[in-house]
Amino acid sequence: MFRLQDNNITSVVSPADRSNNLIIPDFAGWTRTRHFTTDNSHTTTQSFQTVGSELLVPAMRGLWWPVAHQLLNQNSVITLARRFFPEPAKRFFKNVTVAGSSSLYEINLDHRKLKTPGGNIVQIPNYGLALAVANEWSAVSKTIKPSLMHLTGLTYTVIDNPSRVTKWDIAAKILDYLDTDTVLFRDDTPEELKELQAQEWDPILEWFNEKFGTDLKPSSGVLGAEIAVETKETVRRYLLSYDIWAANGLLYGTEALKSVILTIAAAERRISAVKAVELSRLETIFQTSRWGSVEWGHDLERYDAQARFSAALLFTHFNTWQASVRHKSKQK
Repeated sequence: MFRLQDNNITSVVSPADRSNNLIIPDFAGWTRTRHFTTDNSHTTTQSFQTVGSELLVPAMRGLWWPVAHQLLNQNSVITLARRFFPEPAKRFFKNVTVAGSSSLYEINLDHRKLKTPGGNIVQIPNYGLALAVANEWSAVSKTIKPSLMHLTGLTYTVIDNPSRVTKWDIAAKILDYLDTDTVLFRDDTPEELKELQAQEWDPILEWFNEKFGTDLKPSSGVLGAEIAVETKETVRRYLLSYDIWAANGLLYGTEALKSVILTIAAAERRISAVKAVELSRLETIFQTSRWGSVEWGHDLERYDAQARFSAALLFTHFNTWQASVRHKSKQK
């Protein structure tokens, strides 16, 4: 029997339940320390052994003998501490607007300026990106869910820069993924998957080698592909051509796909964001086509990857796009 008492789930074990082991359900996510308390204020802590979805509670093993007979003659209270997480913030604004000049734009939530977690005012150097971030806030219905606001999160990261990283640091982090790039790892078996990877990945790899003048080749071993130092330096110079805003977008995209090659191909508009995500999940797509997909699991994984990579790509494009207006002089 279980009851809710003082925000805790309490299990009451009656004397009729005497046995070598008492069985109670396993509540996932709660702490696993149980205390047996008696009328004499003696407390004994017991460890539990998990079997399947249940917990075996040694009722007598290791208990202090003077209180053992009391536990057999009265109810034993087992308290499972419950974890509490903060409630998501509710929408506190009605209107979202963008204001600023040609160099910096701010986002206003009613009459409040949007600020980062570090307390800095959000100032974005691109009007298109400012509109996109404002649209994320405008799309909030009842509760604010920062984990779904990818453009806002990227903007916070650049402005606050909690790790104090430079553009060189970001380029180095991106290059770390090149050694284990998704496109460079191939499977020997089954033969159908090997042919599918060659069919889908080889054109992208050939384009990458032609663009950067490299000679990257795929590997089927666990050690990964051998990448020359000159190749990394060539890619590094390309990454350093972006500013720190766009570089953060490239890093976020690379982390989403686990592939530098696919991220650069999408940034150069060789492939779309949806195609890049599909190519990064090629093995998963092949396996689910044969064995079926886990209900909700694989779909949510695909949609999450598409959302994160699309936001990264959009963030990069906004910070590399420039426009100028030239007014014609009046002819007399």
